Amino acid sequence: MASEPRHPLLADTSSLIAVANTDQWDVLAESLALTTTNVCKHELHNHVNSNTYAPEGSREQYLKRGSQRVLDHLDDSSSWSCVSVVPRPHGPDAGEESLKQELSEHGDSYQVVSLLDGAARRSIRRLANNHGYDVDIVGPPYLLYVLLDNDLISKAEFCEATGQMIRTEGWTGYEVIKNAWSSIPVDCSAFLDGDILPP
Repeated sequence: MASEPRHPLLADTSSLIAVANTDQWDVLAESLALTTTNVCKHELHNHVNSNTYAPEGSREQYLKRGSQRVLDHLDDSSSWSCVSVVPRPHGPDAGEESLKQELSEHGDSYQVVSLLDGAARRSIRRLANNHGYDVDIVGPPYLLYVLLDNDLISKAEFCEATGQMIRTEGWTGYEVIKNAWSSIPVDCSAFLDGDILPP
């Protein structure tokens, strides 16, 4: 079997679900070339299979819907790929660990790594620095920012989708909101309430 191509953008399970549940999902899916790992794909399948009867509006339904959207696109698109990580990590942080493993072995293939978890981002940033990789380690809203930066969505659409992501994900608190906006040089104060803007 031919190996999957490695696109410059590498994303984990949580990051993919976060963007898949925004109004800009269709634009993002069609416009970005992206890679994830077999471990993240397995996590997406788990979210779909374990939330069969998720109630409307619940976190479980959100995870299922976002995961299904990502899986459908992974199966249909040549611009999205899934690479195998060996040995395969297990446990609650397996997806994040698989990105770390993939980056340690193929760091020169990537320009951007997107993860939701702040601690995982710090860990991967250390790995990239130690290996001398020139890669940006960012949160999920950065994927929307790439669309704005390439004139695929307007500033209002970017701000509204990022606000939607922050609210839907339930990100509250100073550090979480600060992390969500890190690496994004856009002032959204004309479009969003102050409680979800960077401090």
